Amino acid sequence: MFKRSIAIALSASCLSFLLFSLTNKSIAAENPIKTTCAIDWIPKATTAFGIMLKNKEQLDLILNSKAYKKLAELGGTKMLIEKFNEGYTGNLQEDEKKQFNQILATAGEIFSHEVVIATGPNAPKSLGSIISALTAGQMAPLTLLMQGNFDQDAISKAQGESIIQALVESSKDLKVPELLLAFKLKNKKTGEELIKKLEDKLPMIGTAEPKLKGAAKKEKILGTDFLTLKLKGSMFPIEGIDQIPGVEEGQLKKFKVDLAKMTFAAAIGIKDDYLIVTMGPDLTYLSSIGKGDSIASIKEMAPLAKHAGKNIIGMQYYSKEFLETAQSYGSNPEEASNQVKELIAGANLPKDISKRIEKDVDALTKEAFEFAPKIGARVGVTFLSNKGCESANYDFTSNMPIDGSKPLGLLQNFGGSPIFATMLRGKDVEKAWNFFSKWGAVGYGYFNEFAIPNIPADQKEPVTAFLKKLEPTIAKLAKITASDLIPAMKDAQIAFVLDGKLGSKQWSAMLPKSKKDLYVPEPAFILGISDAAKFSAAIKGYREGINQIIKDAAGFDPTGTLSAIKIPAPEEKTLKEGKAYFYPIPMLEDINKKLQPGAVVGPNFSAITFSFEHAERLLNKTPLTSEVAKLAGIEKNLAGFCIFDNTALMGMINPWVEFGFEMMPPGIDEAFGVKKQVKTFFEVLGTCKGTVCTTFMEDGIWVNHSISVWKDLE
Repeated sequence: MFKRSIAIALSASCLSFLLFSLTNKSIAAENPIKTTCAIDWIPKATTAFGIMLKNKEQLDLILNSKAYKKLAELGGTKMLIEKFNEGYTGNLQEDEKKQFNQILATAGEIFSHEVVIATGPNAPKSLGSIISALTAGQMAPLTLLMQGNFDQDAISKAQGESIIQALVESSKDLKVPELLLAFKLKNKKTGEELIKKLEDKLPMIGTAEPKLKGAAKKEKILGTDFLTLKLKGSMFPIEGIDQIPGVEEGQLKKFKVDLAKMTFAAAIGIKDDYLIVTMGPDLTYLSSIGKGDSIASIKEMAPLAKHAGKNIIGMQYYSKEFLETAQSYGSNPEEASNQVKELIAGANLPKDISKRIEKDVDALTKEAFEFAPKIGARVGVTFLSNKGCESANYDFTSNMPIDGSKPLGLLQNFGGSPIFATMLRGKDVEKAWNFFSKWGAVGYGYFNEFAIPNIPADQKEPVTAFLKKLEPTIAKLAKITASDLIPAMKDAQIAFVLDGKLGSKQWSAMLPKSKKDLYVPEPAFILGISDAAKFSAAIKGYREGINQIIKDAAGFDPTGTLSAIKIPAPEEKTLKEGKAYFYPIPMLEDINKKLQPGAVVGPNFSAITFSFEHAERLLNKTPLTSEVAKLAGIEKNLAGFCIFDNTALMGMINPWVEFGFEMMPPGIDEAFGVKKQVKTFFEVLGTCKGTVCTTFMEDGIWVNHSISVWKDLE
């Protein structure tokens, strides 16, 4: 009973942190997914929620699986459970153990069925005040840097004072965020007993602190009894705050007044079949339950209707307002621009310079926001299917920096069955380059204007001379980027691939030979290209440009070290479908001649790999063959793709496990049964077949669909 209770409690606690993410069409106030749950009563004004369903059923699937039973039979597992139990109950008396087990049983019951977490209407603004203060702390160093102050202690102090100052200035907006937790009870008696225990302890609050007498009591809310706690800032010794660093006397006085006006309210009670716990500045959000439309009536819930009747185990929703709170740069160009202007004002620059900088800041933020996503709501659902555990997440955000207008061609260049791969197709590559090029030049102008004058006199002349020499080379590199690299990168696909098919029976002379090939991880960074010739020309131009920079810098190096440095042209190797460029590394040849980092350029992509063998595999177009990849529908138009193939990972690891057994000293296995326990452990790990995730546009909404596949042991 104890083991099962603690397993339920721990698993449910972990599930409560998982809010499954990410959508248009108006719907009626009915539940779009036809699943009886809290979505029927969560208030329409809710700004975010997560619902975890069938938690006990999910846990039972694990506990009743053949894999779990086989794992539980191992001596190592039994020892870990025994040590875990000892850690929690080893020093407890029998009556204390009984009480502890009762607590675990109660927690297991509460978390077993449905867990809800939701935030009320005031959460975005309440959390926004805190985020704005933290942002102010991040921006504070800019003021000092503009004044030529690079002292780290001064910067740290400025950050702390800026955060406090921002909180003081926004004190009238500081409010306790509205938060609600709810737990569906199959047995109301469990919740009633818990509340009775809390009610018996209410008088202790007033006894411990006379000022709080009467703050905790029983109230009728939603037609049922709730235990409530209501506090005011004035109940606490605010007047004892004499000073706050960086805060003027007048501001401090106002801050204390605002703190005294702050209120806090919390409540716990049972409504219908739910144990509800809530907090906020008051109990308005709690009181709105069941009054008016529920969250199911908002238009963003419409896509969930596609999943009606499925075995739903989770739902999630974030409102546009809630997500905008997380944007430290503000929700529009004017707001972001004003944040920077406040810092400029604090730098006490001459008026004409301040005006010029402010004009550039306005222009910069306006152009930057052309790239910024326009935040929208997100809603998602997670369900069990005959494929595995699936989630469909819908994102109403527009102007995303990804392109889902065509299939991802590079999926054919992953080598067939990688262990892990992730990729996306971006957009506006040329526009982005023009933006960074333009504002990089403006930034360099300000560097010359503000930073150069603050360089020590004995260093100013050589630094200025070096920068003067550097300018033609930087201009040449910029031209190469615009004329060669950007056109070559027009495809805008980028990927990371991890494979594990590079094998050898002896990776080092220090290791004995294995009976079978041992495989090593093969990482590769891949970039889709539209013009291989232009891409190669750009890389050659960058090498020559870097060499020129080193040569220019060598003229200012009294040690002569830099004059001996030059990046040579790489060696070339013609492959079946492309060409590899590399620098031989003698040290790697001593380890294994199969290892050779290099860059490969093919007809439609360039990649950095760590072996020619892997490069050949990537160049050879091969459809994805893994079991999980076939479930994803990768032939359609996609903006993003991600896969983890655990079967491929086990295929790489298992030969090393067998090799480890070969190297095991005599008698170890007979004494401890190591081989059986290790083999069983990896067998259980192998029940996870992998996860695949795709991102695409559907009905004008971004969709992220994922499938995780698990198969029990035979």
